[in-house]
Amino acid sequence: MPRDRITQYRKYAAATLAAAMLGFAFLLSLPSPAAAQVAALVNGDPITNVDIAQRIKLVQAFDRKTMTRKEALDELIDEKLKLHTAAKMHIAITDKQIEEGISNMIGGRRVSDLLKTLDKQGIDESRFKARMRAQLAWRKVLEQGSPGVFQVRDADLVAILNAHGETPQTKAIQYTLQPIIFVVARRAPDSVKAARLKEAEAFRSRVVGCEEAVAQARVIPETVVKTEMKKFSLDLGAQYRKLLDNTPDGKMTPAEVTSAGMELVMVCSRKEVLADISSRREFRQELLSKRIGAFEKEYLEKLRKQAVIEIR
Repeated sequence: MPRDRITQYRKYAAATLAAAMLGFAFLLSLPSPAAAQVAALVNGDPITNVDIAQRIKLVQAFDRKTMTRKEALDELIDEKLKLHTAAKMHIAITDKQIEEGISNMIGGRRVSDLLKTLDKQGIDESRFKARMRAQLAWRKVLEQGSPGVFQVRDADLVAILNAHGETPQTKAIQYTLQPIIFVVARRAPDSVKAARLKEAEAFRSRVVGCEEAVAQARVIPETVVKTEMKKFSLDLGAQYRKLLDNTPDGKMTPAEVTSAGMELVMVCSRKEVLADISSRREFRQELLSKRIGAFEKEYLEKLRKQAVIEIR
């Protein structure tokens, strides 16, 4: 190859390489989509605008309230701090624990059905589970960091009872209940479910008393007679307690659709008893909520002061 051709080729190659490097440098100088989406950094851990939008949707779906962008960001910052603290304490939440946590939250119903519903509402499954992971991890942090917060003494309950104008021993209703389930396959057509519901309500309207209900239910195909149970009124939620109060002895509550099918509950009998102070679940929960809330607020304020938080 002639010398002038070689020289020309080298100049062309050098110019091409220089142009390519200049273009690459220009591309590097441009903000990436991911970087542009970062709304905050918590100890170097990013929170994106998508995270914030998702949290607003999630709170709307579960709590039925509107959350501002700032409130969502503050909640996400706190969650980062909770997870960082849990990691320092070698606390790890498994996927199985998350599944169990979600199941408990929704009353034992199928987690997959909830996730499908969230997906239809535009809520990302991974972000929903991340919130549950933070809640479970934080609970363990609090339990390990200050176990005394979760200990409720009888003296504490006496103080709350007196504040509510009640004595440490109070009267309660003990219900004897008999659950009966008309089983329905989870993937059964709506027409089958509707027919089964109609069958359960017909059964409810004609039977009287526990013995009759059990005897008749045992001969009905795909029907489960569960073990008889006793419940105290003080251990029940207000809505369920009202339902039982409005159901006479020997009659059944309306059919409730559950994951297993249509569940009826026969009120076999009820009697008034003296309830021990330790059974006052609502007051125990009230005290725990106040204690945990106060301790959590103080703890998070301390973590925020120690953290490097950058709002963009």
